[in-house]
Amino acid sequence: MQEEKDLVKREIQRLILFLSKIIGNATKLKTNDFEQGFKNIESDVESEFGFSLREISEMNETALIKKIEGLNSELLVKVVELIIALAHNLQGDLEYKLVKTGITILDFLDNNSKTYSLKRNRLKKSLQQWYL
Repeated sequence: MQEEKDLVKREIQRLILFLSKIIGNATKLKTNDFEQGFKNIESDVESEFGFSLREISEMNETALIKKIEGLNSELLVKVVELIIALAHNLQGDLEYKLVKTGITILDFLDNNSKTYSLKRNRLKKSLQQWYL
């Protein structure tokens, strides 16, 4: 049983490192090569998680929650950080949908967590400022 928990913990840590690397790549994207970089990030995320950011941004709230409800909260926070890093370079409908998706993920985490998170609160406020 302990070995199984260690395996799950290692996999979560690996995915967190993966997302941290992807976030770093996203923040370094330049306007002139953003589209290709975005496609690469989408491909990497889809291969690791089985969904792309574009895909989850198209889902309604119920479908999105069903898709993410089994994922670790730390991973979901990293996904939101990736959304924020990418949204800075996006415009139009995809930007709006990704921001809304990020807020939905954070609302889900807040509603299903037993602890208050300053980090989640900060991320949510950052996303909500897009609507102002």
